[in-house]
Amino acid sequence: MHHSVSRPRIIALTLGMSALLAAQAVPASAAAGQGSGHGSAPWKRYVLSPSSRTVRPVAVYNTSGDVTNPSAVLKGHKTTLSGAGSSVTLDFGKEVGGLTTLHFAGSDGAQQVGLAFNESSTYVAADSDASTGGPRSRDGALTADVDGRTAYTTPEKYLRGGFRYLTIFMRSGGSVDLDGVSLYYTPAPQVKDPSKYANYFYSSDDLLNRIWYAGAYTVQLNTISPKTGRVWEPPAALWDNTGDIGSGTSILVDGAKRDRTVWPGDLGIEIPTAYAAFDDTASARNALDVIYQHQRDTGELPYAGPELNKYGSDTYHLWTLAASWDYYKFTGDTRWISGIWDRYKKAVDYTSAKVDAKGLLSITGTSDSVRILAKGENLIANVLLWRVLDTGAQLARTQGDAGLAASYAQRATALRTAINANFWDDAAGAYKFYPDNAIHPQDGNSLAVWYGLADQEQARRISAELKGNWNEVASTAPENKGNPGVFSGSIEVNAHFAAGGQAADQAGVDIIRREWGYMLSNPQGTGSTFWESYRNPGDGCVFCSAYTSLAHAWATGPVTALTFGVLGLNPTGTGGRSFDFVPHTADLTFAQGRITTTLGAVEGSWKVAKGAYTAKLKAPRAATGRAGVPTFGERIKVRVDGHLVWDGTRALMKGVRTDGEYVYVDGLHGNHTLRSERA
Repeated sequence: MHHSVSRPRIIALTLGMSALLAAQAVPASAAAGQGSGHGSAPWKRYVLSPSSRTVRPVAVYNTSGDVTNPSAVLKGHKTTLSGAGSSVTLDFGKEVGGLTTLHFAGSDGAQQVGLAFNESSTYVAADSDASTGGPRSRDGALTADVDGRTAYTTPEKYLRGGFRYLTIFMRSGGSVDLDGVSLYYTPAPQVKDPSKYANYFYSSDDLLNRIWYAGAYTVQLNTISPKTGRVWEPPAALWDNTGDIGSGTSILVDGAKRDRTVWPGDLGIEIPTAYAAFDDTASARNALDVIYQHQRDTGELPYAGPELNKYGSDTYHLWTLAASWDYYKFTGDTRWISGIWDRYKKAVDYTSAKVDAKGLLSITGTSDSVRILAKGENLIANVLLWRVLDTGAQLARTQGDAGLAASYAQRATALRTAINANFWDDAAGAYKFYPDNAIHPQDGNSLAVWYGLADQEQARRISAELKGNWNEVASTAPENKGNPGVFSGSIEVNAHFAAGGQAADQAGVDIIRREWGYMLSNPQGTGSTFWESYRNPGDGCVFCSAYTSLAHAWATGPVTALTFGVLGLNPTGTGGRSFDFVPHTADLTFAQGRITTTLGAVEGSWKVAKGAYTAKLKAPRAATGRAGVPTFGERIKVRVDGHLVWDGTRALMKGVRTDGEYVYVDGLHGNHTLRSERA
């Protein structure tokens, strides 16, 4: 539920939270009206991750044939299945992943029991949904041999990375007494307690809260041991998740059920999400490492990592380089940059060789996220190259290479000019898919805004243009036949907040509620995770394939949009040495949360109530903060620690300025109190 907010005339911003807030207490300024639950940390009720590695089903979804006391097994009592084909489908209540154990109190002689796993209720059957990528439309079912009192645990090979429903059925004609079902939860193997998040988000909107935590949970399910990836080529029967896909304790992959593989495009969303929710950068580093380790002599980086080992994508090649900047931004890990620097430069050179006479990248490696691109001057590829050159200049400076830094920066400037000259459609207020193509793509336009290639006027026009692609359940992708954009939608939600302004901020919140709310509430989904893709109403099915992944990391864009955008806490330096606290309030009444930097935690909260705006911030003294006080279209005065620093028209202290939408106070260290009032 969300509320319209009348804009305040009195604004107060306080920097420096009490010790209670530092201990995850709700700040006094934001406590009113937040409801109850979990004491001083009400956001904990939204956490979907288990606190124990042992997880049990919570309900019976259905039965068939002769099943006695079907719900008894949920409490450790006997459920009896009799006769071939009799079955009970147990519901874990959310997506889970790991190794399943069945315990049997007894049997009618030697019997065989089947186990089938499904993410969606649509595909519940005595046959698992599809995960291998092979010619079979379904994966089949495991078999447990039962002869009297015994237990069965799925072999590691048959670890099931993502499912909600477990169907247990009789393969033989006798009966068994099932009295225990549990799962050993294997995601996020690097942490002791999967439910303890480094960071949090909490707001006045229950749906947005649920979406943030479902996005975080989706990425956690996609954080796996590098020794539990999908084996490729597809096995002749069943499935095999013993693929060696990298090094380290944990690694980021694209899907829980499948592909359980490092895909660089997914990392563009997944790395920021893993940081915003968990401060998990080690899994990101391990994912990037394996891609760089498989660079070809030509400089080309993989389209997908082991065991798929695919090549032939200019866009995914660039996504690796762009994601390398994200990792560095969150960690300040110059040692890692030094270790991959020669490969990074070689990869930039590989792409730069494809820049044509117009100064644009003309792609030849056409594999991409949801389709095969046409060769030529593609928008998102050019936006990605601009991002790589722009951030690569900063990386070059960390390596002491001023000449290369200057070269990258100059080339970025030239490419930006060429993109605007060849792709910008002023009549439409958006960039074109190709210079001679009338489509205005969701992905490239959104990325141009999110990454900052578009100027503010362009960004806000693009934000408005993107709204024209919305239907009742999604923001659609014109470049992908008008299908719902999930990966590209994750980019779009971040783009709206990057564009800023009341209309774009509201658009960002609205499309999160619409698209991710639909995925979260749809009865054919998992109720806990976000999907690889889905279909528009009228297509006759939601997924149209048992192979579709329903816990897919590239769908988690709202996590960063809500933390960096709505809450407004956003690391701006490297390793969190500087940060913004610039809220995009839209129609919410409060938000609070935390990011974790290399210097420590940064916590913030803001609230709109009774004609006043209040915000609080606690940050390490060594970090440099910039606070943005929203003006809401009013002329305001701002005081810092009681001293007037903005009198409504001019700054009275160094580091204070306005753009009309915010009054910014730069150079903040430690605890401060800011207060503003109508001038």
